[in-house]
Amino acid sequence: MIESTVGAGKEGGIDGHDIEQLEAADAVRLRAFELSREPDADTPEENWLRAEREFTVEHEYDTIDRDLERIGITLARLPAEAGVVWRLTLPRGERVEAWEPGNRGLAPPAAIARLLEQVAAGKPLVPSPPLSTDPGASRLREMIEEQRQALLAHDPGTRLGEDPENLHQHRVAARRTRAFLRAARSSLDPVWRRSLLGPLSELGGATGPVRDLDVLLEHVRGELRVLDEPDRSAGDLVLAALEREHEAARRTLLAVLDGIGYRLLHARLRLPPRLASGVESIPLEKIARKEFRRLLAIVDRLGKHPGESEIHALRIMLKRVRYAAELAAPDRKEPRRFLADAKILQDLLGEHQDAVVVEQYLRASTVSDAASAAAFVAGRIAERQRTRRALVREQLPAVWNRLRKSGAHLH
Repeated sequence: MIESTVGAGKEGGIDGHDIEQLEAADAVRLRAFELSREPDADTPEENWLRAEREFTVEHEYDTIDRDLERIGITLARLPAEAGVVWRLTLPRGERVEAWEPGNRGLAPPAAIARLLEQVAAGKPLVPSPPLSTDPGASRLREMIEEQRQALLAHDPGTRLGEDPENLHQHRVAARRTRAFLRAARSSLDPVWRRSLLGPLSELGGATGPVRDLDVLLEHVRGELRVLDEPDRSAGDLVLAALEREHEAARRTLLAVLDGIGYRLLHARLRLPPRLASGVESIPLEKIARKEFRRLLAIVDRLGKHPGESEIHALRIMLKRVRYAAELAAPDRKEPRRFLADAKILQDLLGEHQDAVVVEQYLRASTVSDAASAAAFVAGRIAERQRTRRALVREQLPAVWNRLRKSGAHLH
């Protein structure tokens, strides 16, 4: 049955919210269990999302490139007691509704699909949560899309592996996405958030070792250039061992980039964020202030002589604070100054961490030929890492005090 109306309200169709919440949750849970027992079952998260689409959760449909949204068209699937209502709303307010019996149909009925043939241009229509008009949710969506574009831009270069900066930027985009999801976690649907965090965690586990070795190799090559000639041959043995480890880490990375999890990650990132049940807004400025207070608490507990692991934890927390402040879309002078100061401190802590990583790898590396000479050269380079860390520690108090002062405006 199809019905066309102009400016119709609730009377023009069945409201999906009429179903009792308890019954809806039970129906979704049962259907997800049924799907898990089928031969082509997906992951538990995917089964749950499919069950939601089939039953009680309202979704808007669009192409993966959001072609309908761009020209002001919306297509919604509204669960009803004995079926579903498909509601197409055009830019000038015309509304077309089609009711289907049952709840397993996940594609728009033919009458509506025909109206969208030119707009969709052959692309499949896929479900996503209804778009939120909240500024915080819109900002989160904008920032996640920015990271998705960065992942795509640096994907080919990361696979090629000739310029380490591609992997660096690819890794930064994934890390920023994780930080945004973490900062807004109390406002986001937990199932949707976990569906992203799983592949992001797998990706981070694969990119991290390669990035560490990229930094290490660059530094060791620079150190070897200033060594005396008798030490260089031994240094080459150290370098060869690190390059073999780098090649093995890259093989692991490429396997992850070719895996299903990475492909699903890109598909999910193209859809709008899904807010948690009952949440209508994301308070980004409040989130940024909360993260900064956590940073202050960590620093206050550090003492005058923090250990290596404590400094590393501070660096991680600082990144989270910085990304939360970026997510809050600062348009005042004070937050911009804070972000600049945070970047300076983050770079300083990054220098310290790089020195830690270089020393750890050199201590762990083993060379079968001319072992004593290689160990001597590795020891010389490792000692320089201690000097690097000492210089960083000297600068930390002044840089931190400047950041703390600029961060006071976030309270």
